[in-house]
Amino acid sequence: MIFVIGATGKVGRALVPALLDAGAAVRALTRDPAKARIDPRAEVVRGDLGTADLPALLDGADRVFVLTQGHNAEHEAAVARAAARTGVTHLVKLSTTGVHFGQSDAISSAHAEAEQAIREAGPAWTILRPGAFMDNRFAWIGSIRDENAVYVPDTDPPSALIHVRDIAEVAALVLTTSGHEGATYELTGGEALTTEQQVAILSEAIGRPLKYVEETESAAKERLIRMYGWPEKAIDGLFALKRESAPHERVVFDTVERLLGRPPLTFATWARDNAATFAYPYGG
Repeated sequence: MIFVIGATGKVGRALVPALLDAGAAVRALTRDPAKARIDPRAEVVRGDLGTADLPALLDGADRVFVLTQGHNAEHEAAVARAAARTGVTHLVKLSTTGVHFGQSDAISSAHAEAEQAIREAGPAWTILRPGAFMDNRFAWIGSIRDENAVYVPDTDPPSALIHVRDIAEVAALVLTTSGHEGATYELTGGEALTTEQQVAILSEAIGRPLKYVEETESAAKERLIRMYGWPEKAIDGLFALKRESAPHERVVFDTVERLLGRPPLTFATWARDNAATFAYPYGG
C-alpha cells in the first residue's frame, strides 16, 4: 500500500492515477473527502497532519509519498517518525532544487530541514528535488483574460520549467520499483526558456497575440496585492525565493530522461494542454 500525502495538490493529482495505473494500491489523504477530486480507485481518508493520528493513517502502508501544504518541516518530520514506528519501508519526499543549490530562502530551508528528518527516521528514503513548475504560469490567467497581457518582473530569469506529469511519473517509478533507495534526484525540464519565449509559446497555443510587459519588482508587488489580495509577507517571500533561485533556474538536469527513458515534456506541450484555460477572448 502506498500512502500519498498531498493527493489533491499539483503533483498528487497526477501521481495517484499514475500509481493506480501501475497496479499499486493507494491510500490518499485529504482534509475533505467530499470535496476532493481523487481517482475513485484509491482509498480516500480524511486527515489533517496537524491533528491526525498518524500511526492509524499509516497502518498497512509500506511506502509513503511526503508532501505537506506549505512545506511544513515539523509535519513531515512527524510523518517520518510515525512511519518508522508503523513499519513503513520507504519514504519518498518531494523537495526543491533550492536545497541542491544551498539556498537560504524560507521554502528551501523548510525542505532542507524535512529532508534531514526523513533521512534520519529509519526507513529507506528517496528525495525528489524539482525546479520551478510550468503550472506556476497559471498566475498569468487573470491578466491574460482581462488585458490580453502578461506582466513579468524585469528580474525574471530564464527557467528550465518542469511539467508536473514528469514529476508524478518519476515519483510513481520510485515508489513502485526498487533501486532508488538513498538517491536524491534533481528534476527539471529539458530546456531553459526566457519568460518572453514562454509567453510567445503560450500565445501560439491559445491562438492570439499576447502583450509581454516587463515591470519593476515594486510594481509587481503592488499589482499582486491589488489584483489577488496576496499578503505582502507572502509576496516578499516569493521575491526572496526568486532572487536566490535566479542564477540556478536555467540549469538543466537530465534526470527525467535517464529515469523515464524519454525527454521531459515541453512547455509547448503544457501550453497546448492548458490553452482552453487561458483562451477567453480579451474583452469577452
